[in-house]
Amino acid sequence: CILHAIRQKDRLLYYPYESFEEVIRFVNEISENPDVIEIKATLYRVSKDSAIAKAFLKALQNGKTVCVFIETKAKFDESNNIYWGEMLSKAGATVIYSYPAIKVHSKIMHVKAEHNGVVQQYAYVGTGNFNEKTSKVYTDYGLLTANKRITKDINRVFEVLEGKIILPKP
Repeated sequence: CILHAIRQKDRLLYYPYESFEEVIRFVNEISENPDVIEIKATLYRVSKDSAIAKAFLKALQNGKTVCVFIETKAKFDESNNIYWGEMLSKAGATVIYSYPAIKVHSKIMHVKAEHNGVVQQYAYVGTGNFNEKTSKVYTDYGLLTANKRITKDINRVFEVLEGKIILPKP
């Protein structure tokens, strides 16, 4: 179980030297894991046949709450992003499209699971896109972690994107 392994130790992935299949495996596992209750992710450049988006659809079918923030200003990939946003929305996901004044270029995911009555948080933080095709071309890193400081920060980013927290202007 990947979640158990991440609780024991962070996992740093390095693409394309390691396979992006590890991320796809992670997302497929959390979409099927009965302990997982919530998945949130930012989607910047989604492939036309996205294994990640398909796993989110599977998560919805399995009763998980899914929220995705979709960046619509992703040159050349806008139509893929909008297509998957519509598919996820129709399936019951909360879909938030980018705001005109900002561009969200982060590649993050936040996962909540309940193990024996205790909620545990997990996160993925990456420099590359959730795109299995470009992961074979570009050099990027992806961190899978259960570190409480990191998961708290990633959760907070989603609270801002969802409008639950309004940051004061500088």
